[in-house]
Amino acid sequence: MLTLRKLTAAPAIQSIPPFVSARLLTAAVYDTSVIYDIDVNYGPCQVGVMNNDADSQSFHLATVLAERVKAAARAPKRTRTRLGLLAATAAEMEIAGYHGLTTNGIVDRAGLARGTFYLYFANRAEAAFAVIRAFNALMRRKRPRGGKALPPFDAIYRMNLFYVDCYWRNAVLLAGKEALMRDKPEMARERDFLNHRWARAILRDLVQRTGASGSVGNDPSAVLAVRIVIAMADEILREAYIYRTPLLEPLTRDRDQFARVLSFVWYRAVFGCDPKGVEAPLPSIANLFETVSSAGYSAAPRR
Repeated sequence: MLTLRKLTAAPAIQSIPPFVSARLLTAAVYDTSVIYDIDVNYGPCQVGVMNNDADSQSFHLATVLAERVKAAARAPKRTRTRLGLLAATAAEMEIAGYHGLTTNGIVDRAGLARGTFYLYFANRAEAAFAVIRAFNALMRRKRPRGGKALPPFDAIYRMNLFYVDCYWRNAVLLAGKEALMRDKPEMARERDFLNHRWARAILRDLVQRTGASGSVGNDPSAVLAVRIVIAMADEILREAYIYRTPLLEPLTRDRDQFARVLSFVWYRAVFGCDPKGVEAPLPSIANLFETVSSAGYSAAPRR
């Protein structure tokens, strides 16, 4: 018996947006404006295609999908076939990236006929897009919970550590996203929607934590400012783990430190000050002026 339970996305921010993927490691294609949790129940043995735990550990998508294939051994054939194609696509993307992804490579790895592939996906771009959406859905399900109960810096750091670690573990698979977006323009539109929704949610959280005017959440300049911070964070992750630029890569090998510095920049950008009790990796202008004044120098600019 295949049962669907529609999940309602929490309206409040927990440092990452609710993803709108409907193809959550499943055999069917559903409305992409909602998230579904699917359990497959076969009498005494129950296989959860996506479980309900709030485990916030990072993950390697290709490994997760391969494990789901094994766990779905008693699922209907259509479910197993689609899941097998999805796992094979992820495994091929791990090796060849999107640019080297081929339909033949996918079906050979899945042990299926080429014609079977086209019963589930129109082309390689459709299959790769389904893999990326599975990644997004799993990020949504496994993200840390309960951020509102934490001090803001702790909540930001915990989420960034999760995001940095997931990005690092799946960097090869994610490397082809930009090229994929050229073949699947809707992917760019979906990312834009998610980032915009995330930015608005961050501003709502800022209002709740600081008592700032509620109008901040609707201020185009404020939304743009948060969108800029999001884009900067995504770009630094791409440079560190996809392009592996030689001067930046050594600075980001310690992922915990990377997440801490990233969180500090996030906090300063969003809250306009430094978090209390956190060692600053970068001096603020206020601290610089204080240091200059204590040394007996004028902080006035030169003319």
